[in-house]
Amino acid sequence: MRKIILPILFILLGALYKSTTAQAVFIWDDISETEFTLWARNHLPCPVYLKAKPDSLNQTFEHFLPKGSQHQLVQLPLDSLTSPAEFKKQIQYNLTLGNPNAVHDSSYRYMLPYPQGQTHLLIQGNNSSFTHHLPHSKYAFDFDMPPNSLVCAARGGIVGFVSVNNKKGGDNEDFIQQANKILICHDDGTVAVYAHLQHRGTFVNVGEHVYAGQVIGLSGNTGYSTTPHLHFVVLSGSNAVPIKFKMLPDTLQRGHFYEQKLTFNK
Repeated sequence: MRKIILPILFILLGALYKSTTAQAVFIWDDISETEFTLWARNHLPCPVYLKAKPDSLNQTFEHFLPKGSQHQLVQLPLDSLTSPAEFKKQIQYNLTLGNPNAVHDSSYRYMLPYPQGQTHLLIQGNNSSFTHHLPHSKYAFDFDMPPNSLVCAARGGIVGFVSVNNKKGGDNEDFIQQANKILICHDDGTVAVYAHLQHRGTFVNVGEHVYAGQVIGLSGNTGYSTTPHLHFVVLSGSNAVPIKFKMLPDTLQRGHFYEQKLTFNK
C-alpha cells in the first residue's frame, strides 16, 4: 500500500478554494495484482462531502465522510488503467464542508454577527439581484463594516475551516478565490460562512469550539467585494438556508441599520 497526499479543493460560495490544511482529507492508493483502489480519511472536525472526478472517465465518485471516517473512493480493475500514476494525477477532487443532507433547525434564532451594542447597515439582503440570487447565496446577508470591525459567531459550533493569508480584494470576479473566511459547523449539520475578512484577521483555529457572540475575527475587503463588508450565510451542503435573528423582524431589509442587542452562550 502506498500513501499520498493529493490536492483537495473546497467548494464554497460558488467558487473553488484550496484547503489551508494539508491533511484535511488524507487520500492514499492501494494497488493489488488486479485492482486499483483510492481511499480517503476525513481529518477535519466536521463531516465533508467529497467528489472525485477522473478526467478519463465519464463518472463522478461521490462520498459523505463523517468526522474521523474512512471510505473507499474509487475501485477499478488494474488492467483498465494505462498507468495508475497518470490516472491519479488527472483526478479532480472537490470537497464541501458539512452534511449535504442537513435539515436546518428553522426554529433557531441567530445572533447578528457582531458584538453587543454595535449597529451596522445591511447593504445587501436575501434574494438580491446583485450577488445574492444563486443557490449558495440567496439567503446571505452583507453588513457594511469598516475594516477591522469585530466579527462574532452568530451561532455556536466547531470551526471547520479558516483562511487568513489573502490580501487582494475588489470589484472583480477574478478575486473571488481571495476572500479570507471562517466556516463554523453547527450541530444540525449546517455551516455558517463569515467572508471577506481582513488579512490575518481571524482569532480562531480549525477544531476550536466557539459560542454564539464570541469574537472570531476582523472584517475586511478581501475577495470579490465592492466595499468593506461582512458576508454572512448559513449553508446546508452547498445551498443557502433562510435564517432568523433574535429580537429582530423575520425579514431584514436592505438599507436598514440593525443593532446587536444581546449576547448569550450556546
